[in-house]
Formats: sequence, C-alpha cells, structure tokens
Amino acid sequence: MKIRNSILIFFADLYRVWRRELRLVFRDEGVVIFFFVLCAVYPILYALIYDTEVANDVKVVVVDNDRSQLSREFARALDATPEVKIVQYVANMQEAQQLMAEKECYGVVLLPSGFERDVITGVQGHVSLYCDMGALMRYKQMLMGLTSVQQSVSNGMMKEKLAIFTNDNSAVIESKQVPLGNTAMGLASALLPCVFVLVLQQSMLLGIGMLRGGSRERRLENRGYDPMDVGAGVIATVLGRALCHWVLYLIPTIYVLHFAPVFFSYPQNGQVVDIALMVLPFLFATSFMGQTISVFVNDRESVFITIVFTSVIFVFLTGISWPRYAMSQFWIIVGNAIPSTWACNSYVMMQTGGASLEQLKESHFMLWALAAIYFVFACVVEKYLFRARARRMQHYAKGDPDALLREEYRRNAVDRM
Repeated sequence: MKIRNSILIFFADLYRVWRRELRLVFRDEGVVIFFFVLCAVYPILYALIYDTEVANDVKVVVVDNDRSQLSREFARALDATPEVKIVQYVANMQEAQQLMAEKECYGVVLLPSGFERDVITGVQGHVSLYCDMGALMRYKQMLMGLTSVQQSVSNGMMKEKLAIFTNDNSAVIESKQVPLGNTAMGLASALLPCVFVLVLQQSMLLGIGMLRGGSRERRLENRGYDPMDVGAGVIATVLGRALCHWVLYLIPTIYVLHFAPVFFSYPQNGQVVDIALMVLPFLFATSFMGQTISVFVNDRESVFITIVFTSVIFVFLTGISWPRYAMSQFWIIVGNAIPSTWACNSYVMMQTGGASLEQLKESHFMLWALAAIYFVFACVVEKYLFRARARRMQHYAKGDPDALLREEYRRNAVDRM
C-alpha cells in the first residue's frame, strides 16, 4: 500500500509539474516566440535564402592567348554548359580583373599561349580558372562546368588517337553523373535538412533558458519563493518539464521535419516511422540538456548571451562544413555530447540516402544514452544548485525582505534602493 501511494504521489506530482510548465509557456510571450514562432519562421526563411539551389549561367570572361581552333572550341563548349555563360572575350588579364572588380563577371578562364600545340604534341595542356569566392555556389558551378568540358575534350582527343581500337561512336572512358539522394544537386538540399534539426534544438534550449530566468525573477520579487512552484520531487519536476516540452514540440517537429521539406521539394527518402523513432530521444535529450545548462542563466535576457552563441558551434560540430573524421579528438568528443550531432546526421542519412533505423542504430542508441545522461545531470542541477539557491534566497530574505532586490540592483548597476 505504501509503495502504491508513493507511485500515485509521483504521478500526481508529474502531472502538476506538466500542467504548471504548460501554463508558464503560454503565459510567457518570449517562450512562445522561441518554441513556436521561431520554429515556424526559420525553416521558411532559410529555405527562401537558398531557394535557388544551384547558380546556372554564372558569368565568366575568357582570356584566349592561344587563339587557335582548339581554344575556340574549348570556349564554345564551356559557354554551352548550363553552369557557365561567357559574357565577353578580353585581350589580357588586366581587363578581366577590371571586369571582375566591377562585378561584370564572377570568373576568368585563361587559355595560355601554346595550348593547342601542347595538346597535339602530347604535352599536358593547362587551363586556368580564377574565381570570385564571394559565393560558394558560383565557384562550384564554374568548376563543374570547366571540369566537364575538360573531360569531354580529353575524351575526344583520346578517341581520335585510339580510333583503331574503339568503335566510331564510343568514348574511351564514358563519364555519366547520376545523383542518388540529392537529385537537385543543390546547396539547400544538402545543408538545410541538417539546419532544420538544429532549429528545433536551439529553439527549445532558448525557451527552457528563458523559463528558468523567469523563475529566478519571480523568486527575487517574492522573497525567495516562486508562486508557480508546485513543490514536487526532483525526478518528477525534471521529467514533468521534459514531458511538457515533448508534447509542445510534436506539432513544430512535424512541421519542420516533414512539411518544410515538402514545401521546397527537398529529399524525402526516409520512412516516417523511422524518423519519428529517431526524433523521440532527440527531443528528450534536448530538454534534459536545456534544463542542465540553464544553470548558467541568471535572468531572462542572459539566455541570449548564454545559449545563442552555441548555434554556430553546433552547426560545425555536426560535420556539415568539415567532416567529423578530420576533426581533432577533443572536438569529436564535444560533438558526441550534443544531441543535434547525432540527430542531424541521422535525419540527413534517412531523408537523402534512404537509411533505415536499423542502419542507424548507433546514432539511435547514442541519443537515448544522451537523454539518460542529461536526465541525471538535470536532476543533480535541480537538487543541488537550483533548490539550494532558492533556500539561500529565502534565508537572506527572512532577515531583510529587500536584500534580494537590493543585491540584484547592485549586480546590474541600477540605483533603485
């Protein structure tokens, strides 16, 4: 009977914490913005920025110092590619540099003197490409267009020399590009699925931090007591908050990870059930992580200083811009401790490569492991830091009711009392 009563009390506390947290979320405009508005706006904003996907007909100029039949054919073939558009032929590199400085072009193709002679005599020919690196998409397209023309010309030259060994209509080495996951071969399809997962994580961390700052401000105004506190146990408090966050994020998660990719035709090769099972531990791990790191939040505004700056760090730790295997061991360990690292890579592999949950069982296990570890940390922080601070605030307020506010004004350099 005693055990049964303890279980009933635990679930009653769990429900009271869940209900209290739900009320706090919808009473706080800042938290509503982080939890819902940010999740609604950011995916659309990022997608519109990268909506072009690829940059076709990138403007380049040609400096043809050879002026031979082969150099002219090479330039015409380059202009015929979908990636590059030749806007002008200039006499020297000085004129080309001037046009690039005036943004009349974004690249310069230099065909050196003796280009045709070197190719015909068997000496390796050289073609130089000078790029404006202001946008990665333009550089990528120029390089792809030049490479494809170079391969085509090389195959044509080899075919002529080896005609007696090959059929008239066959290439020496046939090159064919078949995109599997990212069929658009665009930057947005490659990057944004990863960014969408990070949006969910960062919005939840910011909202949780603001809730913690609001609790401390209520204690300052009420002599160390939080009028919204329900007096539940540590485990019930931590778990009740996480359940509330999980319920609140059901709709934003479906919107961000399913409907946003549908709107912009991003790869959708994953199974819905597999993605849902992967997201489940990710949301819990993020909630417990937010409750843990909110120990560094002193007031509602400090959440911007404490958490916002981590967004860029977490982006790099996922391996989206630099492969994780090339990172130092320190950063690999740090990345392994962040839920988004595992969730981003899993989501991209599912949606782009069609991977199943069974193939990503290591990532799934790591997300559950992080959820368990951060749950323990959140309980420790709640019991030995947050509640200990609350008891100290109550103790100071007993001797001097204005002591807490006076100390807060002094800390913020506000002359109020």
